[in-house]
Amino acid sequence: METVLDIKDLTVKIGEKNVLTSINLTAYKGRVLGIIGESGSGKTMLCQAIMQTLPSIAQVTQGEILYQQDNLLNVSATNLRNYRGRHLSMIVQNPSTAFDRIQTIESHFRETLKAHFKLTKKEMRQIALDAMNKVHLPNPEQLLHYYPFQLSGGMLQRVMIALSLAIQASLYIADEPTTALDTVNQKQVLTLFDRIRSETEAAILLVTHDLGVIAALADDVAVMYRGEIIEQANVYDFFDAPQHPYTNKLLQSRIMF
Repeated sequence: METVLDIKDLTVKIGEKNVLTSINLTAYKGRVLGIIGESGSGKTMLCQAIMQTLPSIAQVTQGEILYQQDNLLNVSATNLRNYRGRHLSMIVQNPSTAFDRIQTIESHFRETLKAHFKLTKKEMRQIALDAMNKVHLPNPEQLLHYYPFQLSGGMLQRVMIALSLAIQASLYIADEPTTALDTVNQKQVLTLFDRIRSETEAAILLVTHDLGVIAALADDVAVMYRGEIIEQANVYDFFDAPQHPYTNKLLQSRIMF
């Protein structure tokens, strides 16, 4: 399996407190790595560390974040912007916060594509339409003229995924991508991620507290608790033969409720 992201001994502190402790994770091409844990376990902090968008009060004190052998912790600010857009794509829980309310959907595509490619307006428009069709957005030509506030949360989530497809990212980091969606939209978004994984062979880091999402999509699973990875396994062993007491509690809570 080809490694896309390799995190080694990553520790992040706020003040004197570790919020992430000695994190070791590997994401592979064409596979979904599910990160599961309760709220406050450090999942979002891990995503921010990978994307280098940690809050100013947080500091990486040790470790490496290797994207195809390049340590993102040593990359200049200018080059980091290229990595974030061109190679690493972040899909957040509440997509409305990721869009500029006064720019049309087409403007968002243009801004994203112009940052990484030399294309004409006609070419950018066609790429946007193709990407929106891939995520099954209705009437994409009309949607390009809409503003983010005119779209539902589920549609905005798919627009965000379409933006990532347009730039052909090789690593998707999805932080609770289904939490704010109803059941129908949740299923659609999970189906999209499954298609992305199979059709583009991108690596997907899927962060969630929902065991159903892990069961539906993950190939490999890492369990987070209080800023640490306490168990890693393939998805079948995770459900059939959990090793850590906390993992057992997670699975029992799903059975109970």
